[in-house]
Amino acid sequence: MQYTFPDTWSVRIFVALCRKHGVRPYRYPRQRRTTVMVRVRQRAFEATVAAEFRTLHRELIGYFDEMVDHLIADAMRGDGDDETLEQRQIDR
Repeated sequence: MQYTFPDTWSVRIFVALCRKHGVRPYRYPRQRRTTVMVRVRQRAFEATVAAEFRTLHRELIGYFDEMVDHLIADAMRGDGDDETLEQRQIDR
């Protein structure tokens, strides 16, 4: 099975979970660092490792969201709300 992740943080969590559950992740030559291969029974893997990964990934994203909000509000003393961006027309 092949898994592709959006970032290296996700890869690291996935690889750690695989190893925790006795699965040996690997990568073929020239595959991207965000791609991980595993040779497993899909149903059992999805019920254990993949389910645990989804839970931890949600927590990771939540943590990153909180940290970015904190950095913008406290460290930069700014507002990073992209919903309030000015809308401009494209000149043709």
